[in-house]
Amino acid sequence: MRVNRTACPGQSPMPPGPGALTRSRALRFWLDPANLAARLDQAGPVVRTRTGPATAFQVNDPSLLRKVGSDEDTFRFWGPDPSLRDFNGNGVVGLEGDAHRERRAVMRPAFAASRLITLGPSVQTCTRRLLADLPSDRPLDIRMEMSRLACGLLVSCIFNSELEPETLSRIAAARSTLSGGTFWRYALSPWPWVPVPRRRACRRALAELDEAVRQVQAGHRPDPDGQDLVSLLSAAAPGNPHAVQRDIRALLIAGMETSASTLAWACYELGRHPHYQQALRDEADTAPDASRLQAHQLPLATAFIQEVIRLHGIPFLVRRTRYQTSQGGVRMPAGAVVTLPLGALRRDRSRYPDPDVFDPQRWLPHAEPPPVPAALLAYGLGPRYCPGAAAADAMLPVALATLAGSRTLRPARSGRKIGMSLELTPTPKGLTMYATPCEPRLAGTGPAPGTNVDSGSGAASTESGHP
Repeated sequence: MRVNRTACPGQSPMPPGPGALTRSRALRFWLDPANLAARLDQAGPVVRTRTGPATAFQVNDPSLLRKVGSDEDTFRFWGPDPSLRDFNGNGVVGLEGDAHRERRAVMRPAFAASRLITLGPSVQTCTRRLLADLPSDRPLDIRMEMSRLACGLLVSCIFNSELEPETLSRIAAARSTLSGGTFWRYALSPWPWVPVPRRRACRRALAELDEAVRQVQAGHRPDPDGQDLVSLLSAAAPGNPHAVQRDIRALLIAGMETSASTLAWACYELGRHPHYQQALRDEADTAPDASRLQAHQLPLATAFIQEVIRLHGIPFLVRRTRYQTSQGGVRMPAGAVVTLPLGALRRDRSRYPDPDVFDPQRWLPHAEPPPVPAALLAYGLGPRYCPGAAAADAMLPVALATLAGSRTLRPARSGRKIGMSLELTPTPKGLTMYATPCEPRLAGTGPAPGTNVDSGSGAASTESGHP
């Protein structure tokens, strides 16, 4: 595998794209590994910080971070927090302890490796169908369109059902409203006298989501073996459709959060690095069966997704102490906010050369140093690790490859600065792009000139860094 980490010689490795990414001061703090190193040296593995009017505790030591993030007995995960009870209810996200583990065990057969291997062709077909109606003559709101795509993929490929295009669009809008509202409700819960924004809009969005879940249940197509997700949930709660509805609702919104965010940031990076669009198309076209793509056939698309997660994944996790405890030599009172800065760990220079450069090549199979995807902590850690993580790993590379092969993405306003939405999973705010249908490749033609396809891994890489 020949790896070229730059663009053309003498040019910046970041071609002109949709503009610089602007972050708030708080997010810059969570994403800067220098802050962790300085605080670890000066203040130890745990340091007191300010989060609004309250004192919070930031875990700086990576080993302690994993311990705190996995200790459900001492620290409360955000999902079961009482402030979110009306949203999560008794669904899997809102459960704790044995009840949570039992519900996860019910779902486990639906995410078995033997079933996930069949997801690729379904994702490819569904992605093409959902992209077919995208207009090419006007800019698209990428955050909304990728939410719509993520919702459609989850409903079709995971829940074995379908929703009308208009319903998908409404759920895409509801996702952003619910995500932002949930963020504020959780963040402000220690101060109940502070009004939570978007409360009325959240109620309307939740009603939209519940109606969509009822449609998913009504249109469900069970697998013959009864091992699909909705069948398993229904069998575990016979005669209780409301319990099944709560689980579907929780899984749908949680799955949309991570998938929509990852796909939206992938579009952002494709706009900044357009040569990768051709490389992704070439990789898919040279797969053993281009009409039935699988994630394991797409090392470049998989690497692209992993690099998107490294740079744009959840910047930090939050826990709350259940009772007074001492961690890293620091006493924490009951109910204290504890933050785990994942974004800074993903920019650690000792682990990632040129950590601020978008470089999917670092995740290819033969890269040096060897890639360690587990270090991304993309789907959480400990007993609250996302139950659908394996499904996301199987779906997202195929969806990205299909998107790159179907549409050419071009920023609508190349000089516009892009912000980050203040939601559970930050997404690019203000990112608008044109999505022009790709010209079909003539039968018998190979990859574009200047592209190297490695027969050992199936990955395509541009020699010059430009199309």
